Amino acid sequence: MHDLFLKQWFELATCKCATYEDSHNFIIFTIRCDDYFPMFRELKIFSALLYVSFFALIAGHAQKISTEVEIDSIHSDKVTVVAPVLSLDAMYRLIKDTSPQVLFEKDTVRRALENSFQERAALLPQISLAVAQTRQQFGRGFAGDDFESPPFNSFGTRFEGTQTVFDAEKYARYRIAELEHAISKMDYEVAIQDILEQAVQLYITQIRDLNRKRIVEGNIERSQRLLQLAQDQLSAGAGIKIDVTRAKARASEDDRDLLIAESNIETSILRLKALLNLDLDSELKLDESIITMLKAPPSIKDYKINGSVLIGSRPELTGQKKRLEQALLARKAASWQRLPSVELFGDWGYDSDQAFSSDYNEAWLIGVRASVPVFDGLRIESEKREAAAVARQASYEMRVLDKRIESEFRTALFDMNSRYKQMGLARKEIDLGLDEVEQAELRYREGLADNRELIDAQQRLADAERSHLNSAYLYGVSRLAYARAIGAVETVLD
Repeated sequence: MHDLFLKQWFELATCKCATYEDSHNFIIFTIRCDDYFPMFRELKIFSALLYVSFFALIAGHAQKISTEVEIDSIHSDKVTVVAPVLSLDAMYRLIKDTSPQVLFEKDTVRRALENSFQERAALLPQISLAVAQTRQQFGRGFAGDDFESPPFNSFGTRFEGTQTVFDAEKYARYRIAELEHAISKMDYEVAIQDILEQAVQLYITQIRDLNRKRIVEGNIERSQRLLQLAQDQLSAGAGIKIDVTRAKARASEDDRDLLIAESNIETSILRLKALLNLDLDSELKLDESIITMLKAPPSIKDYKINGSVLIGSRPELTGQKKRLEQALLARKAASWQRLPSVELFGDWGYDSDQAFSSDYNEAWLIGVRASVPVFDGLRIESEKREAAAVARQASYEMRVLDKRIESEFRTALFDMNSRYKQMGLARKEIDLGLDEVEQAELRYREGLADNRELIDAQQRLADAERSHLNSAYLYGVSRLAYARAIGAVETVLD
């Protein structure tokens, strides 16, 4: 349709004289032709309308394409491909790029940004184009006198515009929207840290479960060796049948522990895949070397001094500070409603009897208006008191959050040091357990004791191995808690 209009206009331009102007932002077709001079004004107007509608069409088409792409991306059935062995760094990137929770929070930030643009628009010039064709008849004249007038037509075209000169309330809404955008960015960072914390927790839980299964498999190997030894002793006449029965009972307990360990492995890996938005049937292997990469914890003394600096980077604290600032601004804005507002307004255009009429006159209007609230039913006073209460609540929440974060930091620091020491003790227990098993097996082979000593020694060794694994796991959890306390889960191995 737009091409048809252009074609008709260029056909009209084959008269005596025709010019075409392009000012980059506006297009004007001027047709200097005696036969078409009455249409000169209307062509300018419809050129503007064509320009607007043409770019509206392009924008609408682009928006449609963008929407289709977005919908395709949302409903895509493609499965995220990960490396054969998933490291912590790769998992961090995967979460930030594909996690639905993270993407949801990212769009929340986007909405807050667009809302701030909407509030800012109220402070910028507002321009519109209005075209009206009316037909009316007056019933009475002025001052109540009889006035007979036939019906008449009226056609008008106007460019209308307004510009806010001073409006504290509009400015406050814009500043509050800007602060809301800053708050949403901090909430986005908090969401990332929370999801990363959950992922790392499941990551090290899966590694723990895998190592627990290996411990059980080691126990099964020792139990089978014990059973074979008991049967050999019984066959040689150096043992009794109860030793074989005890060995079988021990092997049965280990088989039960193996089933439990396998179930825990499946549960933790499924939870991790679900959090990472992966296909639950896909194969996922983890980099288990992080167990050996856990460094010694920092000293409590040094980090007590630097604690306030470290926890000061928490996005929760920054976000709460912005909320407090927003509440204080809202309290001021409630008082600003009593200030006057000033606005410039105007319009320019043409009036005639009907569209495309050669008989028209230029019309314009310019003015300034100011308004001051006189009585609002005490609404403003109520809003001021409400805003003050909100500001006090934000201040209280700031105090609570500050103490909670400091407590989390100190607790995580203490736990790290304590659990690191527990790992060393558990390592010594394993060495003692190996020595005890060796001596008990030697005594049993030589017939100096039955196999109860050996079974008990194997049980204590298994307990020591589980204790060491659990200490390593809890140390990893405490390092994770420490990294979360300073708002940097990615540094859990640093």
